Amino acid sequence: MGQWWAALAGPLDAESFAAAWAAVVQRHSALRSGFHWELKGVPAQVVVAAPAFEVERLDWSARDNWRAALDALLEEDRAHPFDLRRPPLMRVRLVTLAPEGPAPRHLLVWTRHHLAVDGWSLGEILDEVLTLYRGGTVPPALSFRRYVEWWQGRDVDAARAHWGAALAGHSPDSAVRSSTVHAPHIGEACHILAPALADRLGALARSERLTLSTLVEGAWALVLARTEGTDDLVMGCVETVRPPELLGDRSSHMVGPQIGVLPSRVRRDARPLRHWLAELQNARAAGREAGPLGLDTMRDLLGLPSDALPLRSLIAVQTYPLALAAAFRAAGLEILASGDVTLPDMPLNLMVEIGEAFELRLMVDQQHVALTQARQLLDMLATALERLPAHLDAPANTLDVMPDAMRRDIEAALTGQPLPAPAGTALDLILAQMRARPEAPALIATGGVWTYGDLGARAAAIAARLAGAGVRPGARVAVMLEHGPEAVAAILGILCAGASYVPLDPEAPAERRAMILASAGVAALVTRRALADAFPALATLAVEDITPEPADLDALTRPAAVDEAYVIFTSGSTGRPKGVSVGHDNLRTHVAASAAENADLPIGRFLLTFPLFFDGSVTGLFCTLCEGGTLVLPDATQARDVDRLLALIRDNAVTHVCLTPSLWALLLEAAGPQGLPGLRLAKVAAEPCPPALVAAHAARAPNAVLCNEYGPTEATVWVCVERCRPETTGASVAIGHPIPGTRLHVLDAEGRPCPFGTIGELVVSGPAVARAYIGAEPGVALRTPLGGTGATPAVVAYRTGDRVSLGFDGRLFFHGRRDRQVKIAGYRVEPGEVEAALQALPGILDVAVVVDETDGRPARLVAHIGAGPATPDDAALRQLLAARLPAYMIPHTFLRHSRLPRTANGKVDLAALPPAPFTETVDAAPEGTFETALAALWSEALGGVRIGRHDHFFALAGTSLLAMQMIARVRRELAPAATLADLFEAPQLAALAARLAAAANRPEPGPALAGRQRARVELPS
Repeated sequence: MGQWWAALAGPLDAESFAAAWAAVVQRHSALRSGFHWELKGVPAQVVVAAPAFEVERLDWSARDNWRAALDALLEEDRAHPFDLRRPPLMRVRLVTLAPEGPAPRHLLVWTRHHLAVDGWSLGEILDEVLTLYRGGTVPPALSFRRYVEWWQGRDVDAARAHWGAALAGHSPDSAVRSSTVHAPHIGEACHILAPALADRLGALARSERLTLSTLVEGAWALVLARTEGTDDLVMGCVETVRPPELLGDRSSHMVGPQIGVLPSRVRRDARPLRHWLAELQNARAAGREAGPLGLDTMRDLLGLPSDALPLRSLIAVQTYPLALAAAFRAAGLEILASGDVTLPDMPLNLMVEIGEAFELRLMVDQQHVALTQARQLLDMLATALERLPAHLDAPANTLDVMPDAMRRDIEAALTGQPLPAPAGTALDLILAQMRARPEAPALIATGGVWTYGDLGARAAAIAARLAGAGVRPGARVAVMLEHGPEAVAAILGILCAGASYVPLDPEAPAERRAMILASAGVAALVTRRALADAFPALATLAVEDITPEPADLDALTRPAAVDEAYVIFTSGSTGRPKGVSVGHDNLRTHVAASAAENADLPIGRFLLTFPLFFDGSVTGLFCTLCEGGTLVLPDATQARDVDRLLALIRDNAVTHVCLTPSLWALLLEAAGPQGLPGLRLAKVAAEPCPPALVAAHAARAPNAVLCNEYGPTEATVWVCVERCRPETTGASVAIGHPIPGTRLHVLDAEGRPCPFGTIGELVVSGPAVARAYIGAEPGVALRTPLGGTGATPAVVAYRTGDRVSLGFDGRLFFHGRRDRQVKIAGYRVEPGEVEAALQALPGILDVAVVVDETDGRPARLVAHIGAGPATPDDAALRQLLAARLPAYMIPHTFLRHSRLPRTANGKVDLAALPPAPFTETVDAAPEGTFETALAALWSEALGGVRIGRHDHFFALAGTSLLAMQMIARVRRELAPAATLADLFEAPQLAALAARLAAAANRPEPGPALAGRQRARVELPS
C-alpha cells in the first residue's frame, strides 16, 4: 500500500477533478482489476467492466492543524486494507482546506495498492488526470493484457538457475520474522542532496559510464555492510520491468504494476572502488537479463524459514518521466507540500527519487528499525555519496561512510568522565585510615569485629615475617586461606612487604595450584599450618603463627604505583590457566573511579561474598577499606545458605552488596515482603543481568540503587556500569556507560568505530588496563596498541573479545563473545582448557567442549568425546578431571561419538554437534508424597527436567547457586532443618528424601538408598 498526498494552492473545480479521476480509472484495465484465489485454486486477475468509484470529499476548513489531521487520516486509512476482490484497489480523497479567498487550498490524498499502481504508473495516472481536468485529450490506453502475457512467457527456470548460482554460499546472519499480528509501524527519514553534490554525482556517472542507480546502490551497500558488520550481504533492488520490445517507446505509458525485485549480492572487498562499482553494475545487468525473483523463491534459495522476511533492505531508484510540480502548475495548481508514505515491505525501504531534486527517503518498519537508526543510515548514505568521487582509486572497503559528527558523538559517549590522576596507592589510603581511625570497625566476621588498628597490626606482623623469610619488594606471594579476616590481613601484609599477592582457591585441584605457583614464580605462601606441608619446596607462613604487635605503619614498605599489586589467574584457552598482572596504578585508578562513580553512595558496610581468587573481591576489599568502610565477611556456612546470608545482611545493617545476578535474585526471593529496606547499593556482576531481576530489586530493595557492572579482569575488574531502573529497562539490561577515567571503543573487524546500534568488539583503553599475562603461551599479549597515525601516538588498549553495541541513548549492551569463552556460575571458562584436560586422559580419542544454554535451564558444559573401548565411564571421567580442574569447569554431560564431525579444513564442526538431550524419561519415579514434592522442587530449580528417584542433582547441571535456591525452598516448604550439607552428602533424590525424613523423624515408604561419598561442588561466588 502507498499513500501519496499533496497540499495544493489555487482554484480547483472539485466536480471536474473527480470526473477526471473516474475517467482514468475507467480507461485502464489494471485499475479495474481484482484478484481472486477461490476461482481456480491459483491467483486469478479479474477485470471488471465498470467498478464503483468516486472521489471522497472532506471539509477541513474549520480545522487549525491540517497536518495533524492528515497524519491521523493516513494512519486510519492504513488500518483498512483493500479487499483485493473489489476494484479499484485505490482510494482518492479531496479535502477542502480553504475554499474561498485569494488563496484557496485543497489536499489530495491518494491511497493505492501495489497490485494496481507502481511508482512509474503513479506519474502516468496523475498526468492523465491533470490533462483531462484541464480539458485536454489523452491517447488510447494501452492494454495491460499484453504485459501479463509477456510476463507469463518468461523463462522462470532460467531465472531460478541464475539466482541460485548468484546466491550460493550466502548465509544470512539472522532472520527477521514477519509479523502476522501487528501492522507495520511506519517511520520515515528524508534527506535531499545539495544540488552541487547531485551535479558531481551526475558528472561521475557519465565519466565512469555508470548509472546513478549504480552509484546509489553501491553507496547503500557499503553503508549496510558497515552497520551490519558483514562483507557479504544481499539486498533487494526494486526494478521497473517495462521491456521496450513489447511496445517500443510506448511501454513507458502503460499503467499497471510492472515491477520486480532483483536480489543484489554485494561483497565488500579491497578492489578499487571504480572497478567494484563497475562489477556491481555488470552483475545488475546480468540479473536484469535473468529477470526478477519471487520473494518465496528468494526465501527458499537463501534457506530461510517460511515466516522470515527474505530481505532486510529494499532499494528503489526512481526517475519518474513526469515533473509533478510542472504538471500541476499547468492545471493552475501549485504544490505547497507533498509526501508519499509506503507501507514497508521490508524493515528498510530506501526510495531514491531523481528528478527536480535528488531525494533520499527511507521508510522503515519501527517494529524492526528505530527512526533514530533510519536517520543515521541516511546520514551515512549521504556521507558515502559525498566521499565517493574522491575515492575511486582506493579500495572499496576503505571508504569511510561515517560522518565526522557521528564519530565525535560516539567518542563522547564512550569516554568516561574526567578522573584526575590519583596520588599514591590504594595501600597508602588504607594505611591512612588505620592511622586516623584505629578504633573504627574494619571487618565483621563470625569471630567478632576487627578494628582498623587490629587489621594494621596483623598486616604489619605478616609483612615483617615475610621480610624475615627473604621476601623482597617486587616478589610474588601466594595466599591460600578461606574467606575471612586472616585472608584480608594476609593480602595487606603481602602488599606492606612490597610484594604482590597471588590468591589460590583452597578447593582447587593440587595439580592446578601447582601450575599457578610455577607460572607465577611465587617466593612464599601464606596459608594455614595444616596446609603448609603440601608445599615443601616453598617458604610458607602459617597465619596461626602470627602474633600481632603494635607497629609503626609509617615504617612499612610502600610499593610504588609502577609496582605489581596482584596476579589473578583465569581459565586459559591452551589448557593452562593464565594470570593477569595488575599494577598498583591500575588498582588506585579502580578505587578512585569507584569513589567518583558512586560519590552519592559512600560505602558504609559492604558484604563481601566473592572469593579472593575472583577479581570481584578486589572491589569490595580495597574500595571499602580505602573509604574507611566496614567489610562484612560471611563464613563458609553463611556463604552457602541464602537464609543465613540474608540474616547476616539484616543483623549487620549492610548498606552495600556485590554479587552475581543469580545470587542476588535468590536473596531477593528469600527476603520476602519484608524486603531489604536498609540497603543503599546493590552491584551485580560476572554474568548477564536479566530484566526480571531489575523489577524484583525495585520491589524488594526500593531504597537501594541497582548497578549492573561489566568488566574483564584485564581491565581491573570493571569498565562500565548501568544504574538500572524498571522504566529504562527493555528486553535486555544495559551494561551502561564508561566509568570515570576510562575510554571504551566499539570496533568492527577492520578496527573502525561501529555506528550506533552496530555490534562490534569492545576495546578498553586508559589507566585501568592491566600489565601483562603471566603464564600465557608465547605471542599472547594482554596489551595491544590502538590507533596512532601521524603525530598522534597509539594508546595502550585491551581487546575484550566481547561483542557489544552502543545504543542511540549512549548506553552499551552486551551481545556475547567473539570466541568460545563462556561464563559458568559467574566464572570465566575457556573450553580449550577443559578439552586439553580431557585429551590428557586415557581412552579419549577426540574431544570438543561446548556450552548448552537451553532456554529456561541452567547453562551446562557438554563434552563431546571420540570414544573407544578404553574410554572411562562418566563417573570415572569426572573423578579424573577433578584432579586437574575446579568443579565449575567439569562438564555436566558427556556425549560419546565414534568420531566427531569435521569441517573441510579439518577442524571440529561445532555447529554439527548434536544438542545434549535432557532426559524426558526416568528409570524410577519418585515414591511417596515427600519424595514427589522434593522432586518437584528439583525440577523447578533445574529448568523443568523430569526427576527420577535415583537422579543426581549435580549430574543434572545443578550448580551451587541452584543448590542454594533449592535448599531454601525445601527449608520453607518441606523440611525446616534442611541444609546445603544434606544435599552434598546425599545428592540423589531418594537418598536426600530419606535423610531429610529421618532428620524430621518422619517415616518414608520405599527403599532407602545409602548416601554416596560426598562430591566436591563449586561454591557460589
